[in-house]
Amino acid sequence: MTEVQSEQNQEEKKWARRAHISTLLTYPMALLPFPFYISSLGAMIYPFVMWLSRTKSSYSAKQSLEAMYLQALLSLGYFGFGTKFGDDRVLLVFSYVFMAFLHVIFLGIAIYRTTIGKPHHYPFSFFPLLFSNSKTKENWNELKKKFEDKVEFSEYKSQMEKLDEFRLSTEKDAKSLTDVTLQGLCNEYLHSLSDLRVKLAEDPLSYRKAKQFLNYFPETVSKILSQYIRVSQSVSSPDSEKRKTELNSLLSEVIKTTEQVRNKLKADETLNLDVEITAMKKNIEFGGY
Repeated sequence: MTEVQSEQNQEEKKWARRAHISTLLTYPMALLPFPFYISSLGAMIYPFVMWLSRTKSSYSAKQSLEAMYLQALLSLGYFGFGTKFGDDRVLLVFSYVFMAFLHVIFLGIAIYRTTIGKPHHYPFSFFPLLFSNSKTKENWNELKKKFEDKVEFSEYKSQMEKLDEFRLSTEKDAKSLTDVTLQGLCNEYLHSLSDLRVKLAEDPLSYRKAKQFLNYFPETVSKILSQYIRVSQSVSSPDSEKRKTELNSLLSEVIKTTEQVRNKLKADETLNLDVEITAMKKNIEFGGY
């Protein structure tokens, strides 16, 4: 990594931390003559402005969306407790202190992860998907100029379109999951695919390093997830429960491996990448999937 890239990464992490820390503005804004949940919602302005000012595909912009999501959760919590316990001062204060405690816990985790440059997502986060710019149409004619081989460009375009299809189908299937842990993993996986797609759009030639990954993982995850949902919706029996447990374990392993592979692609650590993908394929095939 060059010195310039290192400085850019440090800058991204700094702005990402600022976005999360800005949610603490909730408490000084509580001094304003408005209901507490309104003041809390007003504190969303800073991460929102930051998101607008940063490159939408950047690390700091995505973390700004996460900070906005946290602020929305806080506002909802304060509104709910304020409505429920408005006539009981003791319970109202206790519930507000409880919300502030949760806020500090969530914020501490976010600050730690952004300090080390890891993508952080709050529970059931949907803002990054809601504001995703991944549906923007590529200028295929411009991208085509970067490929000397027309066949390779056709493969690249086809894989990008398939990636969009698998992302949409996985997003749809993930919403029907009842397993909270697995749903969280699927959300992490969708974020990984979004990040990977942005990288492939910005640097089309990196497709060569991701080719085997694209040829296998998105479709495999989609198939296993669909099968898991079918088994979950079938009549409960010892066999179906066993199958469901096996699929859950396999899906979790594949999704976690996808994140590891994506990080290696992003960091350009591709030395043993094909070997790892091949090993995972063999494990999945050995399990009869």
